[in-house]
Amino acid sequence: MPGPVKNSDFVSKIQVFEPHKAALPPLVPYFKEFWKRRTFATELARFADKAEYLDSKFGKVWLVLNPLLLAMVYFLLVTVIRGSSSKNLGLTTLAHILIGLFTFYFAQNCISAGAQSITAGGRLILNQAFPRALLPFSSTISAFQQFLPTIPVYIFVIVVGKHFFPTTQVPGLTWNYLWVPFIVLMVGLTGFGLALLFATMNVYFRDTNKLLTYMTRIWLYLSPILWQPSMLHGWHKMAIYLNPLGPVLSATSDVWINGKSPSLTIILGSLFWAAFAILFGGYFFISRERDFAVRI
Repeated sequence: MPGPVKNSDFVSKIQVFEPHKAALPPLVPYFKEFWKRRTFATELARFADKAEYLDSKFGKVWLVLNPLLLAMVYFLLVTVIRGSSSKNLGLTTLAHILIGLFTFYFAQNCISAGAQSITAGGRLILNQAFPRALLPFSSTISAFQQFLPTIPVYIFVIVVGKHFFPTTQVPGLTWNYLWVPFIVLMVGLTGFGLALLFATMNVYFRDTNKLLTYMTRIWLYLSPILWQPSMLHGWHKMAIYLNPLGPVLSATSDVWINGKSPSLTIILGSLFWAAFAILFGGYFFISRERDFAVRI
């Protein structure tokens, strides 16, 4: 028979959270641990998707229905009220707005969900040791999964539109569509980097998430979605490159609407903003994540 258990046999583990100065931890072990736990981010994204539409009768149909209805509203404002003399031009405008909204919503979902990921995951942060960047990364995976069903819907709309308007300017299937994975990757990286930035800001300033709602709406109007990049000339084209999503949305218009490859400046602009968002947002987040447990 085992002897009586002494109280000294149990040693309580006390975890103390203290404020830290903004400084980067050892990056090699950090990224190794991040990659090792990537499955955690994937499963968390899958769980979040199920929970979000659990009480909705239409479920994930809203992923497509919401931007589709919004595109019709903007189409009416831009085309019908303005007065369009060409039905083919109207279909081209609708196609441009639709693919622009789908792409913009991908980035917006990355940022808005990622901004809330740290404050919403407070219990995980307090009870588990893991790279905190996995939480915004999980939001980016979820946003990508929500973006995928919109592409077949867009293709269906264009195929049906070309059937009724065979002379429409929207191109058919070309080799230039091989640029689509590059565009999606740039949107995802830019969205993830900005999610890291706003997630950190939301820890220190809880009103950040509320301000994001208005910021993204203004951002939508300033992006080449309701208007086409070809409308800008001369130094006005700088408005595209000063917008973090400007170059990649212009590339979206080039590939999906104009049926051509993006220009070199558009490609470089997309790469610049994706790299800048990841590096700046990553530094801002990782250098302060040890302070999150104290702030939540």
